[in-house]
Formats: sequence, structure tokens, C-alpha cells
Amino acid sequence: MTPRTRRKRVTKSQDHRREDILRAGEKVFGTIGFNQATITDLTNAADIGKGTFYLYFDSKDHLLGALWERYVDAIVTTTQSILGEGSAWWPTIDRLLTSLIHHALRNAELHRIVYGSANAKSLEICKQANQRVIDLISDFVARGAHAGAFHATDPAAAFRMVYHATDGLLDGLISTRETIDADKVITMVLELTHRALGDPGPGLLPRQKAPAEQQANPVLKTV
Repeated sequence: MTPRTRRKRVTKSQDHRREDILRAGEKVFGTIGFNQATITDLTNAADIGKGTFYLYFDSKDHLLGALWERYVDAIVTTTQSILGEGSAWWPTIDRLLTSLIHHALRNAELHRIVYGSANAKSLEICKQANQRVIDLISDFVARGAHAGAFHATDPAAAFRMVYHATDGLLDGLISTRETIDADKVITMVLELTHRALGDPGPGLLPRQKAPAEQQANPVLKTV
């Protein structure tokens, strides 16, 4: 009788092991859905035991939240990079929103998982992660308003409205699984943004360009 071959134990760093579980989560949630997925499905896909899973995540809700946090981390990094370039106010807000839209479309499957099948607990975790991006750009908009670039009654609140409107639009489009015209979406979002933030350009408001609009925005300060 041939002795059973024992599986060789692979030692990995905590970061690598956590990344394995995140990748397994993406695969399992994307294949069988969040609601149907079990911890056993996740541990089998990651080739780990349940005990190891619980060293990193409390539940599958926590795992999904971590996937969204990683998604948001990429947005924050890109946002900080764009803000750090110190370009003019309006071109910066346009670049920020364009990058957010492209990032969302590249991660369409994760959007479908989160907004299509996640429960209230998971959605709350994701909402908290989103707030980091909203706060970061709202602070930029508030500073731009102080410099005279944005003219809405409450620019920070206006941006929050734009962000949530864009998020809802993308969620609706992504959920259909149909081909999305990214350029058209970007055009619509930027038009809404310029109207919401009070761009006094042709066809919107009389043009009275403040001197501060000609200046670059301040480099983002790291908190």
C-alpha cells in the first residue's frame, strides 16, 4: 500500500498570507456570490485552515470590507498623487473624477459584489472606507472655494452630492453588465460637477475669474 503523500507546508509572511485570502475572496465572491459563499469555500480557495482565516478576518463581511478597503486605498493613493502635483483647481478636480471613474470601471466585478449582494454589515464597512476619499476631496474643494475657484453655496456639500450621484450612476451601469461608454460617463459627471461647484464658464454663469483661479492649488499636506 502506497503511503499517503503529505502536503508540504509552505511558510508565508503575514502580508502574503493575507493577500492569498483576499485573492481567494475575490475569486469565490465573484464565482458563487457573496451570500452563497461560506468560510469553507474561502479557506479551500486560499488553501488554509479555518483557524488561519480567523487570524486575519472575523467573518466574510470583514473580508469583503478589506477587499473594498484595498480598492479605496488605490483611489486615495491616486488622489494624493494628483493633488500633490499642484495643478490649477478645475483641471485637478476634473482629473480626480476621471481617475475615479476609470478605477471603478476597472473594478466592476467588485462593485457588483458589494452593491449587488453584500448585506448591511458589509455595506457599512464599505461606506466607512468610502468616506476617506470623500473627506480628502471635499477638503480640497473647500480650500479651492476659499481661494475663489469654486462658487457653490456650500462647495464641500456640493461635491459630496456629486460623489454619491456618480457612485449611484456607476453602480446602476455596472449592474447591467452591458458595455459602458466611459467617455460619455466622464463627460456627464464633469458637466454635473462644474454646475454643482459653480463654474462661471460660458453657458453656466457670467465669467468673473478670480485671480486665485490662475494659481496652482496648494500641495496636499500629509496629516
